Amino acid sequence: MIQTIKIRAHHLLCIPRFYRGGYDEEFALNMKNICMHIRNHPDAKIKVVVGELDDLCKPCPHKHNNDCIQSKKIGKWVISQDKKVAKFLKIKPNSIHKAKDIFNLALEKVNNTNISFVCKDCIFLSNCIDVGINNSFKKDLNKK
Repeated sequence: MIQTIKIRAHHLLCIPRFYRGGYDEEFALNMKNICMHIRNHPDAKIKVVVGELDDLCKPCPHKHNNDCIQSKKIGKWVISQDKKVAKFLKIKPNSIHKAKDIFNLALEKVNNTNISFVCKDCIFLSNCIDVGINNSFKKDLNKK
């Protein structure tokens, strides 16, 4: 796994709620691998990015030449979502954090009570509400 993992701001909310699924099998496998790496290495460095593709996006079927091509509307929504989450969590774009610190912050600030506001219009929102936070992810972050 890479030294520093590049994560879009809005993906800070997706990772702790991920169980399976996604756009396709390759995307889901990549997401699972990144989640497991973070769980196994809570001191891993995370670079939070806004408005650019991250390591989760690498196998996305809607990516072309480092751009989201799903649609202009979705692309704009994702960028605005990154900005919204970064502002909500009070983190600066391109800042680097320990995985356990940045995910604990995200888990502290965004819960099932306010996720509908923060993630309004996300196609995966109902999944996140249904499954909630992956408690084993949270536990692994705080081991040691």
